[in-house]
Amino acid sequence: MSKIRSFTSAEINRWIVKHLHDDCIVTTDGYRPFSRVCEVVDLHHSINTEGIYNDPDNTLFHWVNTMIGNVKRAIHGTYHSVSSKHLPRYLAEFSFRFNNRFHMGSMIDRILKQATQTNPLPHHRLKLAEEWG
Repeated sequence: MSKIRSFTSAEINRWIVKHLHDDCIVTTDGYRPFSRVCEVVDLHHSINTEGIYNDPDNTLFHWVNTMIGNVKRAIHGTYHSVSSKHLPRYLAEFSFRFNNRFHMGSMIDRILKQATQTNPLPHHRLKLAEEWG
């Protein structure tokens, strides 16, 4: 998960080139700015979702909506104030917890191991927010 500046073709294309590997399989909802995905990845499925949510039995993108809802609830439930400046950190924390959800017992050990293998960072650099997406 990463933050993007805007939901425009140029920004989506920049994100695609930076984050998707050529052997990815991507399924999108047919939104026009996603059309250039096929230039980067081997396999791209585009599905027209017009009226898809009117059918309660259709669960095609249900898991995507569930994930977005979980991210929003986790961030708003954990933090009193959500800053756009620090959104990449919130998303990184959620991603770490989600990716390690089946290994909760070893999560502290993983964090400690990572902390011991990371080079020291001055406080002023530690407080800087990461670059977008």
